[in-house]
Amino acid sequence: MRKLLAAVCTVAIVIAAACSKSPSKPPNAEAKPSAPKTIGELRTEIAKSLDKYHVPGCGFALVATDHVIYSGGVGQADIAAGRDVTADTMFRIGSITKGFVALSLLQLHEAGRVDLNARVHDLAPEVEIVNPWEATDPVRLANLLEHTAGFDDFPLAEFYDFSGGPPTPLEKVFEMFPGPQHVRWRPGTFGSYSNPGYGLAGYILEKISGKPCEVYIADHILRPLKMAHSDLRLTPEVKAALAVGYEDIPPAPVPYLPIYLRPAGEMKSSPNEMARFVMMMLNRGTLDGVKIVSPDSITRMETPQTGLAASAGLKYGYGLGNGADVGHPFIAHGHDGGLDGFISGYEYIPDQGVGYFFSTNASPSLRLVGGPTGSAAAEIKELLFAYMTRDLKPPPAPPAVPLDSAVAQWAGYYELASPRQERLRYLSNVVAAGWSYIDDGRLYSTSVFPGNRVELVFLGNNQFRLEKEFAAGGVYCADRDGTKYGCGTLACFRRTNPWWPVTRLILLIASLLAMLTTILFALIWIPRKVFGRMKGVAHLSVRIAPLIAAIVFIAAQISVPSDTIRLATFNWQTGLLCFGTIAFAILSVVSLILAIRSFSFAMNRAARIHSLIASLGCCGLTWYLAYWGIIGVRTWAAW
Repeated sequence: MRKLLAAVCTVAIVIAAACSKSPSKPPNAEAKPSAPKTIGELRTEIAKSLDKYHVPGCGFALVATDHVIYSGGVGQADIAAGRDVTADTMFRIGSITKGFVALSLLQLHEAGRVDLNARVHDLAPEVEIVNPWEATDPVRLANLLEHTAGFDDFPLAEFYDFSGGPPTPLEKVFEMFPGPQHVRWRPGTFGSYSNPGYGLAGYILEKISGKPCEVYIADHILRPLKMAHSDLRLTPEVKAALAVGYEDIPPAPVPYLPIYLRPAGEMKSSPNEMARFVMMMLNRGTLDGVKIVSPDSITRMETPQTGLAASAGLKYGYGLGNGADVGHPFIAHGHDGGLDGFISGYEYIPDQGVGYFFSTNASPSLRLVGGPTGSAAAEIKELLFAYMTRDLKPPPAPPAVPLDSAVAQWAGYYELASPRQERLRYLSNVVAAGWSYIDDGRLYSTSVFPGNRVELVFLGNNQFRLEKEFAAGGVYCADRDGTKYGCGTLACFRRTNPWWPVTRLILLIASLLAMLTTILFALIWIPRKVFGRMKGVAHLSVRIAPLIAAIVFIAAQISVPSDTIRLATFNWQTGLLCFGTIAFAILSVVSLILAIRSFSFAMNRAARIHSLIASLGCCGLTWYLAYWGIIGVRTWAAW
């Protein structure tokens, strides 16, 4: 769940990479480690990874269809107390919670109490959903579970519940934060990860079952699986065994804060107990004679059925709280999860009957996405996968097929049509875009920035994969209006005329460069002024105004807090971001006025022209940020 800004900071700038990314695919995992041969070697390698990336501890479990191969921990659950991670240490497992919500609704579906294709408006009419396509394309329950409802992700203020009181009723949460329920595109077309969608799915679970979602999941999923202590609630047993979450380097404790959207990510569990969950998934819904759901329901969890990509025949993607990993020779299913202080994940390979779970009690600072602490989880996932498949002979990747003449119709410029957070579209418009084209009989994708060309292995039926993938991760398709897209797991790119996007990018880069030159120019004229080399030079305000605007802009950006908790509260950092952007806008306009007025002054011509260009750059950037609502942005408030 805490990937709100992380997803934007690391958004794929190559179309194919973004199309093929899945929730359970480890980011930044380019190098595949050699497989440890024993549990001892595996523990040693995990310990090395923890030490390398300054992560205190990790709990993990390895399972087969009929038994637990290993369950235990490495490192510390609580540094101050000197408490080690064990198989029974509890972790906050974040978005893995979504699978439990999906299983619960599948149970009710099997019992005939709810239809996955039911209109959400009929199931929960009291929750306002603004859907311009309601008459022909209503939001359905399956859309919530597959992230194809068109909902926005949560604003930061909708993340943690700072009230300190009892859990806020979900219906009240939707009233407090109505923005995400404004449908952004025709439901059932694009996939875009939305925690509020699962919050609403959990609320529907409550209405149908007549129980709080925490109680239903415990009574019908957790306790039947003998997951005796796992819970969405912070029970005394969970609290006593819960690892302390850490963030940043050196690791600093993260306070425990409940989240508003509990069905989207509030589960706590341990390696021992999550091992039983993964075994149940391997056994297609049953464990030790206890049936949770039917095999058909597990298959439905693993199979996306809504969205343009699924309609175009893409087999693997995000189903019902369950994503596919096509980055290994053995296709796996699972989910990952993250909250401040924790990163978790599980995967299982149905065809091979093996799986794993892990959780670390450290998460990356938003400034370090893909860097130090973020990479520990990626390395551990690769180590676990390598160990579980060390004795298996990998199947070959599906071979490329010759490009047919119809492929040429998909060539063109694409930009991201389904950003996870609408407020951050101003970033995705710039970086998540590029060209798809054919060169010498091969299919390629490249970003708007040079040096990012990636070959797409064409598999026929408009489907493709990356060279390192082992199944189709993307597909070219068209909507009912004939607009062309390149789609994959939770990402769709729209083909569009490149004239304005490229022009916009050039103007933005030029604006930034012009603005930043005021700082370089100041390194020359300020020392000259200090040492008396500019006696008699007047109208310094023409130079100073854009310089201060640039400094204020940079200060506002670097003030962004490195963790979600501070981002979601009013403090000096978020205050500086809010008021700094306002000050930048005002200073930009003032600097332009001064630059225009300077043509009636007697002053250095080069300084006048430079100030005018820099002021125009500041105003251009101001206009772009203001258009997307970033000037005066209040990260602590509902958007």
